[in-house]
Amino acid sequence: MPYTNIDAEITDAQRSAVFAAITTIEQNLDFLVSLTPKERQKMPKMGNGSQSFVTKAMEIAANNPQFVPPYANLAAMRKDYDLAVRLQGIQMQLASLSEKVTDTQMAAGSEAYVTGLALYNSLKAAAKANVPGAKVLADELGERFEQDSPPDTPPPAP
Repeated sequence: MPYTNIDAEITDAQRSAVFAAITTIEQNLDFLVSLTPKERQKMPKMGNGSQSFVTKAMEIAANNPQFVPPYANLAAMRKDYDLAVRLQGIQMQLASLSEKVTDTQMAAGSEAYVTGLALYNSLKAAAKANVPGAKVLADELGERFEQDSPPDTPPPAP
């Protein structure tokens, strides 16, 4: 769906149902692991190019058992390969969903922020026109834009 304007809400029931669905996914994939950044970096990865290599290696091993080292477990290799391929399809679906959730959250937040900026600008204009109560409210919202000066930098000259 092309982005124009977000006009939606998530009810408590919908939110609970989504969390329940995520829990169901986690329960169905209870073997999932979490790798540290160091483990990820050191680990050989099976990408698209490597996937065909592994497929060929399994085929060669099946047809030429004399070359398979005794410590190689071909059944475990096949099981790991099948798991990786099946997870690849799940990962693609989840990545697509995650991207949509992230984009929608970003768009909704942006819309709320832009409206907040419009209110802030209106308050600043009202404060400039000496409308009672506007300055304190503009100052309250303006705190978001205040930047701390480094301690040894003199304040700007008036």
